[in-house]
Amino acid sequence: MSDLTRCLLDKVTTRRMVEGLLGLAEGRELSEEELLALDLYERASAQGIQLLIVPPAENVLRLLEGLPRYSAVVQPFLNCTRVVLPARYFKRWARRLRDYFTREDAAVLALATFGTSKDIDVLGMHFVATFDQPMINQWTLQQGKIGERLDAMRRDLRPPYDRVTLPQVLRPEEILPSGEEEN
Repeated sequence: MSDLTRCLLDKVTTRRMVEGLLGLAEGRELSEEELLALDLYERASAQGIQLLIVPPAENVLRLLEGLPRYSAVVQPFLNCTRVVLPARYFKRWARRLRDYFTREDAAVLALATFGTSKDIDVLGMHFVATFDQPMINQWTLQQGKIGERLDAMRRDLRPPYDRVTLPQVLRPEEILPSGEEEN
């Protein structure tokens, strides 16, 4: 399994990164969210943070990749990221998370717990990067209950699934490599 800090980007964070890269290429002024997303993008390679994207974001990027305006930005972005795929128990965990979150947010959070790569060399994420403040607030508020539900579920799982952990759900500017979390 990979030793790099893994960070799952939700669709909006992915979009802000790509828009920021496009804005830089076009020489336009960037929004605050684009700047914050690009800061994470730049820090990721320097600080050993592996960026992963959700499948729906990849689908949109693959469509944009063929358009001349986006091709010079999308392809390098896709080369620097990986797509997270549902692993075993993803659906079960997503159903449980829907008690607290929308279907889409539950899917992102379930991927962050029971997600893997095409090479199956990772399981779960350390972080979810999102600008969705309601999701962050709900995660923070319900994290104890969610952790208890995951603990109960893990008791019946076989390795390596019995060792999954909950990710931290943070804004992009708050993401730090493992071992460098602020106290």
